Amino acid sequence: MNDMVVGCITGYHFAQIEPWVVSLERSGFSGRKVMIVYNVGVEIVTELQRRGFAVTHFARTSDGYHYKDRFNICIDRFLHLWQLLSHPKDAADVRYVITTDVKDVVFQTDPAQWLERHLGDRMINVGSESLRYRDEPWGYRNMLESFGPVLQEHAAPNIIYNAGTIGGTGAALRDLALNIYLMCQGAPMHVKGGGGPDQAALNILLSLEPYRSMTRFNASEDGWACQAGTVADPKKIRAFRANLLDPEPVFRDGQVFTHGGERFCMVHQYDRIPAWKGIIDAMYRD
Repeated sequence: MNDMVVGCITGYHFAQIEPWVVSLERSGFSGRKVMIVYNVGVEIVTELQRRGFAVTHFARTSDGYHYKDRFNICIDRFLHLWQLLSHPKDAADVRYVITTDVKDVVFQTDPAQWLERHLGDRMINVGSESLRYRDEPWGYRNMLESFGPVLQEHAAPNIIYNAGTIGGTGAALRDLALNIYLMCQGAPMHVKGGGGPDQAALNILLSLEPYRSMTRFNASEDGWACQAGTVADPKKIRAFRANLLDPEPVFRDGQVFTHGGERFCMVHQYDRIPAWKGIIDAMYRD
């Protein structure tokens, strides 16, 4: 059985995604590496292919690859993830799929091995932002702008799970991706205040059956992913601290650990923490 890590990028140069790429290479992950690219130059595709990535791209232009001018990668990535995992050649013998944001994620350990140890009989794996919707102004407003007051109030007491660090079995993640994409079709492409409706869609779906029963919902202390934007951002942590559902992470020797001392499999949004960013960026470069 094969495992697969999938990233999606638009408008980046290789230096901007190098920490993600290098950290994945060093994590011990031995499965397939796939990058879906939108509106990028030739050089980044060439470098990814040199490093063993399968690259999914769109129309070839004189200086790169073009998808479309007006779109939101937060939404369209789920359509193309579904298409990727629906293709017989790419879906054959897939065990686990891990799909993450790219520019602000690094891998500290092998994500497939983490799932092998922890997923058990569940099919989807997500990481908590350690706050409930009612206690996180961006997420609460995003839910309102995406899907209206009824779903905002439905979500208010729920823990927020991040859409940028998802794992699971190939078949379950394939179908979840399509459901996220379809749900977003009734929402604004770009949500006021930044971002898109994808995370709101994910959280609504996960709050309902059958997803609620087939998902492993990880607390921060479980070590799947550090969501640094809510648990460590110095601009926000003072306001969030009283409502955090997990202890704050520990940064030591360039790596991020749970309060209990376990090294996180992934670190997300590390670039929001000035004391972390320079060290982590320098660590994961060739």
